Amino acid sequence: MNELCDRLETFIDGELAPVDAENFRHHLTRCHPCEARMKELLALELLADDALHDASGDTLAFVPPPPLLKRRRTWMMVLPLALAAGLAAWVLVTRSASSADSSELWLGQTPGRTLEARLTHPSADRHRPYEVMRSGGDKPRALSLRELAKLEEAGDERGIASAYLLRGDPAQAGAFLDKLETSPDLDSDRAALALQRGAPEEALTLADRALKQRPQHAQALWNRGLALKALGLSLQAAEAFDQVAALKEPGWSEEASQRAAELRNLEGEQRKGWKGAKQHCDDMVAGGDVLSPSEVERYPGLSRLCFYDAVRSASSAERVEALRPLALQLDRLDGGTHLEDSLRRAARGDFGVRGPLAKQYVLLTRGELAPPALDTLIEKLREARQEDLLLGAMLFLKDSRRHEAEYRALALATKDPWFALLAEERQARGDLQQGQAARARIRLTQALGASCGGSTRRINYRCLELQRTLALVETDQHRPVEARTQALAAIENARSGREWTKELRLIQELGQVARFHGDLSLARAYMEEAILRIPERCQDHELSYTNLALAYYRTLDFAGAREQLDRAAKCGQPPSLVRAFVIADLAHTHARRDDDGALLMRGLEALRASPSREATGDGSLLRHIEGRFVIEQDRRRGQALLRQAIDEATPKLGTDVNARKARTYSFTSLILDAVRYGEQEKALALFAEERALTLPERCTLGVTVDDERTALVARDSTGRLLSHYDADRRQRLEGVEGLVPEKFVESLRPCVSVDVLARPPLLGKPGLLPPELAWAYRVAPPPPEQPSRPPSRLVVADVNAPSELHLPSLRAWSPPAVEDESLSTLRGASATPAHVLQAMQEATEVQIHAHGIVDPSVADGSLLVLSPEEKSGRYALTATDIQGEKLLGRPVVLLAACHAAHSTAYFHETFGLPVAFIEAGARAVLAATQEIPDSEASAFFEPVLARIREGIPAALVLRDARQDWLRSRGSAWVRQVLLFE
Repeated sequence: MNELCDRLETFIDGELAPVDAENFRHHLTRCHPCEARMKELLALELLADDALHDASGDTLAFVPPPPLLKRRRTWMMVLPLALAAGLAAWVLVTRSASSADSSELWLGQTPGRTLEARLTHPSADRHRPYEVMRSGGDKPRALSLRELAKLEEAGDERGIASAYLLRGDPAQAGAFLDKLETSPDLDSDRAALALQRGAPEEALTLADRALKQRPQHAQALWNRGLALKALGLSLQAAEAFDQVAALKEPGWSEEASQRAAELRNLEGEQRKGWKGAKQHCDDMVAGGDVLSPSEVERYPGLSRLCFYDAVRSASSAERVEALRPLALQLDRLDGGTHLEDSLRRAARGDFGVRGPLAKQYVLLTRGELAPPALDTLIEKLREARQEDLLLGAMLFLKDSRRHEAEYRALALATKDPWFALLAEERQARGDLQQGQAARARIRLTQALGASCGGSTRRINYRCLELQRTLALVETDQHRPVEARTQALAAIENARSGREWTKELRLIQELGQVARFHGDLSLARAYMEEAILRIPERCQDHELSYTNLALAYYRTLDFAGAREQLDRAAKCGQPPSLVRAFVIADLAHTHARRDDDGALLMRGLEALRASPSREATGDGSLLRHIEGRFVIEQDRRRGQALLRQAIDEATPKLGTDVNARKARTYSFTSLILDAVRYGEQEKALALFAEERALTLPERCTLGVTVDDERTALVARDSTGRLLSHYDADRRQRLEGVEGLVPEKFVESLRPCVSVDVLARPPLLGKPGLLPPELAWAYRVAPPPPEQPSRPPSRLVVADVNAPSELHLPSLRAWSPPAVEDESLSTLRGASATPAHVLQAMQEATEVQIHAHGIVDPSVADGSLLVLSPEEKSGRYALTATDIQGEKLLGRPVVLLAACHAAHSTAYFHETFGLPVAFIEAGARAVLAATQEIPDSEASAFFEPVLARIREGIPAALVLRDARQDWLRSRGSAWVRQVLLFE
């Protein structure tokens, strides 16, 4: 028991304040002594009532019960009368309840529990030791229909879901959880469900959401710990279990403490083991004892790395020969003779020449050789033709671009796959420095495909570095799905090879990817884990602190963002690009500081010192950051800087994602500034300029958001301008219904149709304007006039979805009754992504009838499920596939698939199928953001397309069809069918 238990009687009497009463209710569900005592008190109260009523002898008249306090005071008087009559009945009731709690419904008859996660239903959250039978054990008995019926009759959906979860049936459990109203308990149980399905990222997000509302939610804390453990974030998991232990729950507290200790011990052992092996490696390079066979077996990548340095540092043939056992063991892991061959070549060298150079190389590995001395050493190694030392020394050059060709030639000449892959990695990083991200991506993808497809242990270290570099390239290009795939593969290799420092770097980088992808729970978890793993190295925390700051900023927690910036500032380094961005972001909030300007300029100066910055989109992004900050103090100078950023970024838009960000973000700042100060005409002109549109004369709505700020400008049917600005949002924007004020809606109602110039992240959201208005998202200017083309209609239907997706078959598509020579079809096995992409190029109308799904592990936005390619098995048609295509027929595109309009909205772009089709040349795209009933799709869309073919504006056609459908059938799904033009 604890101090909360002392409040039990006050709680029963109704004397606690509402907040304290709510907190006590949550305590009550976890405290067995309080629960038992409450039953006794309530039973006594009921017995007292019964005795009082029986004593009155009046069974016909209604006697109002006395107030609780008065009733409590009568217990001592009536207890002797009631006890004899009621105590036996109470014993029977409590025995029955106890029997129910331990019944087979909750698997209470087993000595241990088989579900590692915790559930919020009190009967399903009794602590028992967690036990997993190595043989699989006895399967739990089927759910008793009688007991299930009792729960159903009582309306206890949570209980039913819990019973199914205990039996490992997530599908059934999920169906009953779907019936419950949103609450911290529901989020916690959904986290348990996600863990059972093997989705720890989802479980983490749900647990964090529960804890945001109720910070000491015991089950959510426990499930958060399990999610973090599954992600390999052991120290964060240990902290979560510490918080559970602090709640002092019988059984759970002890197990939580034990789990926390085990996780910390495991991480400590891994760190200690790697550092010990690294120290042994350094000693060997300096001439000490050779690594033991057990160390080589445990740390093969590190051992091979140190072998190369040990050979280069050897000052005599005898020392080279001492390394032979190590070479032989590593070659056995390799399956070749590369290291023995390199040893033989080194042993034959002239150590009169090689010896002094080897000693200088040792100084280089210790960081005791200044840059000028390094250049001199490299020249000496060239002259002495000591190629293996030259390969090693070149790795220490800060800017190696001048030596790329030489390094590649030397690396390939060794015939060692280690150096071949290292050469590809170095060249890819050089490509990235020169702004050639696409070339780097191709290079790395080819190298991984050629050398890292299997489980070959010899190049695991180099393969994880290739994967890590590719993840950095994908991150640089803002492709978070692809970046995450590569980073997860790399961290798996790092863990299997016990590469502790590589795992640490990848944890930081995965946090950055998660932040890019908008998964702020995951971003925070990765970043905090990285900080906990090296608490003593503040200089290595810049990436973690600044990404944490940006993650807090994105949730509009400006004080939290400032706290992270302050943590970073204590490390004494100039701000990184990300930290500079957050400083500029905070300039318009209450969290700004007077000294931010000086700190920002210090960071920008350091960043601009890099010669590669100005040549890439980074230069325009730095200009934007400065303008974003300055415009809050000096409008005119800030506007000039933002204009300069746009001008600098424009030539690089096609190849550099940072240039695209700089341009978009600069327009955001300029539009917000114009609307804020009532410059309506200027604001609307900026909306139009960004999309290369002529300035609209009427019936146009421009809308943008930036964190807590919203800006709108509209021109109604008479050409009158309206504007709206506010900075009142306190939570992240999810939906957009109600974002447009009613006065705007009423002013646009007389319009025949409305062009909506919505900027990321609003573009593509359903419900921005009411369904009775004709409106469309205007994505790009109308295409230039072209000679008319003969109609060419393409229908993709009757797709053979891959069986492993378990998707139901859609209704067969019915061709028109009247033969149409302009119509061509791709059906069945022919409806593959490659065939569809090719057939769309000349079409003037495209219909795709298929399943649409949202799978963040495969693609940003949604994807269309087509028939798999014969060789590759590829079935998905994604926005990435559409990018770069040229739809010469300027088609109207119908995506008759669920979720086809679902897009991933970043602050610099909306990424999804509709926008990709428009940018590829489509005139218009019709698509839905949610599910489409298969039985209604054709009946709704066919007449829409027929009227558009007649030349009626698509916005009017969609509005009329939607209104007719709502009146005649009432199917609400048509509300979220969107038009992009």
